[in-house]
Amino acid sequence: MDSKIIDSNRKIFSQFIDFQKNMFENSYAMINNIQEQGEQLFNKSIEKNPLVPNDTIKVCTYWMDFIKKNRKNYKSYVDTNFVKVKDIFQINESEDSSNIKK
Repeated sequence: MDSKIIDSNRKIFSQFIDFQKNMFENSYAMINNIQEQGEQLFNKSIEKNPLVPNDTIKVCTYWMDFIKKNRKNYKSYVDTNFVKVKDIFQINESEDSSNIKK
């Protein structure tokens, strides 16, 4: 293959990955905001409600914290894998271009 084609493919792939990453970031931010608003609404609705037992509040708080923690872990995992995909592609493209020069 011609090196111009390889560079063009690399640029297209990089743009594709950047687009997918931006889509993920926007979707994640939207879901994060919705879940935070839900948490705030839940807290306001039960904080002064005498009908809700303390054990129920503790369990719900535990689950909200659990979801928050795993949401952050998921984002970290996806971000790491976006970097890995770009790195793998760069390595493969470098190997392909070195084979062409031979």
